[in-house]
Amino acid sequence: MTSIPTIRQSILNKAKSDKFLLVFTLPKAMREINARDNPDRLDAKLVHDSLQFSIYGTVVPPVNVGAIEQTYSGQVFKFSGHHRPSYGNVTVKFVVDNQFNNYWVIYKWINLMNHNKEAFFHKDQSPLKTAPFSEYATTFTVYGLDEYNNRKIQFDYIGVVPVGLGGIDYNYQTADQIESTFEFSFSQLTSKLL
Repeated sequence: MTSIPTIRQSILNKAKSDKFLLVFTLPKAMREINARDNPDRLDAKLVHDSLQFSIYGTVVPPVNVGAIEQTYSGQVFKFSGHHRPSYGNVTVKFVVDNQFNNYWVIYKWINLMNHNKEAFFHKDQSPLKTAPFSEYATTFTVYGLDEYNNRKIQFDYIGVVPVGLGGIDYNYQTADQIESTFEFSFSQLTSKLL
């Protein structure tokens, strides 16, 4: 006789798309210009914490392992390719704050990758070759939450670098909040149940 598995919650409980938390730490090269303790608005500084509270949407990408097809005796059999293709870029949606501090964080990070005037990577670094990947990349973590905001699953994006910053659509005919996006690439995605 087989035993029936116990169910610890109602089978009608479903995860909701608005129950998530995105957490990240700026890479080392960006932490050096954090103005958390300095309220002055300076082009050379940024407020890292400003972005944490304005994100309202992101995507956990699909996970794929390619298949290999092999024909045999008039049929096709599929086997695992034991190969994981690269992940596509991920877009994060956020609301721009009235000081543009959160927009400025991503702008400065992208500017680190390729300076808007000098067209160099990390133009303030000398010599250029001494900046390892770990100094300008970071890890993003998305937590899936239950209905009581308890963390239930963790997705870690490893090797995150921003590759795009969305535009701003100004419009005299509406008083809506400014919404924008930024896009990032990453190397690996890991997940675990909490």
